[in-house]
Order: sequence, then C-alpha cells, then structure tokens
Amino acid sequence: MKRHYLAVDLGASSGRTIVGTLDDGVLTLKEMNRFWNGPTEIGGTLHWDFVHLFRHIREGIDLARAEYGDGLVSMGIDTWGVDFGLFDKQGRLLGNPVNYRDSRTQGKIGEVAAIVPKEEIYGYTGVQFMELNSLYQMFALKQEGSVQYEVADKLLFVPDLLNYWLTGNMVAERSFASTSQCYDPAARNWAFEMLEKLGLRTDLFADLVDPGTVIGDTDGLPVVAVGSHDTASAFAAVPVADGEECGFLSSGTWALLGAELPEPVKTPEALAANFTNEVGVCDTVRFLKNLSGMWMIQELRRNWNAQGADYSWMGMEKMAAEAEPFQFCVDPSDEMFVQPGEMPETIREYCRKTGQKVPETHTEILRATYEGLAFLYADTFAMLESVTGKALDTLRIVGGGSKDRLLNQLAANALNRRVVSGPTEATAIGNLTVQMLAMGDIASLSEGRAIIRKSFGDEGAEFLPQDADVWAKGVARWQSVCK
Repeated sequence: MKRHYLAVDLGASSGRTIVGTLDDGVLTLKEMNRFWNGPTEIGGTLHWDFVHLFRHIREGIDLARAEYGDGLVSMGIDTWGVDFGLFDKQGRLLGNPVNYRDSRTQGKIGEVAAIVPKEEIYGYTGVQFMELNSLYQMFALKQEGSVQYEVADKLLFVPDLLNYWLTGNMVAERSFASTSQCYDPAARNWAFEMLEKLGLRTDLFADLVDPGTVIGDTDGLPVVAVGSHDTASAFAAVPVADGEECGFLSSGTWALLGAELPEPVKTPEALAANFTNEVGVCDTVRFLKNLSGMWMIQELRRNWNAQGADYSWMGMEKMAAEAEPFQFCVDPSDEMFVQPGEMPETIREYCRKTGQKVPETHTEILRATYEGLAFLYADTFAMLESVTGKALDTLRIVGGGSKDRLLNQLAANALNRRVVSGPTEATAIGNLTVQMLAMGDIASLSEGRAIIRKSFGDEGAEFLPQDADVWAKGVARWQSVCK
C-alpha cells in the first residue's frame, strides 16, 4: 500500500513542498510548489515575510490533498536555523521575524563573553560561536530595550512558529533548539543558568519535543516535528551504511561539515576549533562546523546578473573550471563575506587586505571562490579528524550544492579523500524519513537510510583525489595567507 507524506522544506533563499511516496520500500518525490524566500529591508532592518511563506505552505498542503486525498498521512516542516518570532499572550505574532544576516548582532559575541566567558558558554551549550546565533539576537533585543522582547509571552523558532499556526500548539523541536546557543545538549534542556547570568528572559521558551513527535494536526492531517533544522534533516538523509566512518557535508547556501556522533564533544580542542554540537534525529549529535557554502557564488551571480550578465549556475561552473588555478587565496568564512552586498568588490578588497594581487575578471573571481571553498572544506575536515580522533576516508556531500561537480572534485583534491555526492534533495528526504518513523512505517533510522540508498543510489557520483602533491601545496599556501 502506498503511503504519502508532505515535506515543507524552507531554505534561506527559497521554499518548496514535496510529497514523498513510499511504495514497496522505494521512496519517490514529487514537488507540489516552489516559492521565493529571502530578506526584505524595512527601516534598516532585514526581515523575513512569514505571511508570504505561510500562504505558500497552505497552497502546497491544498495541492497535495487534492492529488492524494486520504492517502496523505502526515506533514512536517524543516527550515534554516537560529531565527525566531515573539508572540503575545493571545498567541499573536508581535512583528516580522528578523533575518539572521541583520547587523544588530555585530560585536555581541564579545559583549556576551565579557559577562559569561566563552569557555563557560561552550561548556553549557557546545555550540559554535557565530554572531547570528539566537543567543546574540536575544541579547541585542534586551540591550536595545525592545518592546516586543519585554512584552512577549513566548519565543518560537521558525519551524515551531509555522507549526503553531497550523496546529495551535506551541512547542520547541529539539534539533532546532540546539542551534540557538541557548540549549544544553548534555542536560537535554534549555541552558537556564547561563541565560540567567546574562540577564536574559528564561520564561519565553516553549516545552521541548524530540524529532518524530506528532504535535497536532491541521484539518485532520497530522503535523510531525521532524528534524526541523534543515541540517538535521539533511544529515538524516546521508545514505551511510551501518559502521561506515565518513564525514558529512550538507551543501547549500551554508555548508555544514561534520560527523554524526552518539554524544556531544565539548573539549577545549572542540572549542578552539569552534565546532558545534547540534541535536540530530534518533538521539544522535551533529558535531559540525557552520561554513559559508554556495552563498558567495549565489551573491556573485546576483550581482553580475543585475548588471546585465545572464549567467547560469552551469555556466559559472564552466568559467571557474577553465580558469588558471592557484592564483588567489580567499577564505569564505571571513566575516567580510557574511553580509549581502557587492560580493565581487568584497572579494577584491579581501585580496588587497591580505597582501595579494587582485582578481579582475569574473572568471578569476569565480575560480578564487571555488578554490577558497575547497580549501576551507579541507581545513575543516582535518580539524574534524583531529578533534574527534576519527580517521575518515570519505566525505559524503548532500543537498543542492552536491550537484556542483567542479566543487566536488576540487574538494576531493583539497581533502585528498574520496568524495561521494547525493542525494540532492537531502533535507526533504530526511524530513520524510522522520515522518515515516513517526507514523510507524519504518522502525529505525538505519532502515530509512537503506530505503534512501535503494531509492536514490543512482543519483550519486564518486570523485577521487587528483594531483595530491600540487593540492597539498595549495592548501598550505591558503592556510598561510588566510589563517
């Protein structure tokens, strides 16, 4: 008997609804709708448009119901991390949630660390220090005397907000909560003691639920709290076999590179390397580092096409492939590249600042960006092996960025490791897998991954390292310039 599940998958630049159909152990996908997502600047602040998102989510639900009727057994939502909305006692959203790239958190890590030292914060949360984290967003609200913050009754993170609008139930899904730097993965609860030391409100947080919890329904359709942070869903969809030791990379606007572990790692070495411990599905820990992914390439395309170019993703990949290698060293994780803006000029300014010659042509800029990503992946992969003590012979890349064959090959070269790509739709597939668990249609994550291998195994590709000596010198030069 066929079973149909609806995944709502919201990224930082687009959203879509996808129906997954499980039939005789094979999962197939069908997109219902796709829609724009992104920040809008109002009065100097970057906001999300949640009414727009919710309208298109309802449209996707209606389209799925029209096609599958009572065969649609559940739905779940996964989204980007850290952002939230504030609600009053009547359950009304107090304002458009603010985009994590907004400038209000600049400098807040240092200000927070002056009150509670970084080592202590990491001991509580085990989370990577990034200015966009929910912790610094809350601290900024407190500092500015935000009326919304003062009068709010509840704080709901992005997927929890949308689930509340669908079901009327306010909960906090654990994998997403763990991205906030307000959650203690060892205690499996909010880091109340740390929050109190910072003078932040501890009464705003909703009760926590695990991935796979049915939290309510929308017009009779069960709504499942999946791995609602998109990386939790993406990691769940990595088609790794039991016992296989490999690195995971969820590649999209962000690149999340790490490994799946049974317990958090909060060692001084993990803190020094700025790795994060986020909750995965089925009692796993996503030990990873948030890196800039396809963001710079997306911004380059946006900038150039706005100036009259007509670049496709494939066309840009070809341009980078044909360029002369190893001319420039760029670190995509540098804070210069976080904010939206004129990315080509920002890259040139970075090269000036680091004492290099300056890339002039579009082709040179693209090649510098591609190589910078590959070098950053290699640097992070080496840290991952060192901090965990694991020898990893493969990097598995999933998500939309896994379609970029050039970047996959450059990553294999820089890591000097085998790279395996796919599935592309990992976040939606992981979302659907947790729904299957919640509805009792599979018994374990291992069973779900076996279905993924069977269903999407022909989608992947293998990339073996080339020119190891040349690339080792390239990595060393990049580290000397950028790190």
